[in-house]
Amino acid sequence: MLSLRDQLALAETESKEAEEKVLDVDSQLKKSRAKNQSAIAMIIIIAFVACIALIFMLVGYSVLFGMECDKDGCAIPAWKEPSTFLLTIISSVMLPIVTLVLGYYFGKEKEKE
Repeated sequence: MLSLRDQLALAETESKEAEEKVLDVDSQLKKSRAKNQSAIAMIIIIAFVACIALIFMLVGYSVLFGMECDKDGCAIPAWKEPSTFLLTIISSVMLPIVTLVLGYYFGKEKEKE
């Protein structure tokens, strides 16, 4: 039979082991959460950059190959409506989301300091 002192030491050891396991699991959860948040932020930023690149490609293609001019003048470019639509998407939807994501990460960095 263990003395009271030995029982207390055993309980203390078990408590420390359990605390270490909890801290390890908590650390793993934080890493997993950070990885998921980074993936979401990357997807949002890539979508934003892709929209901007699409607008530039559409306008560039139209300027190089789409202008049809005759003696009466040049027709309205076919890129005007799609590029205006994509620009509206960027300015009204994507830009606030990108701003929100970047603000969240910069705010989180200041929190750590």
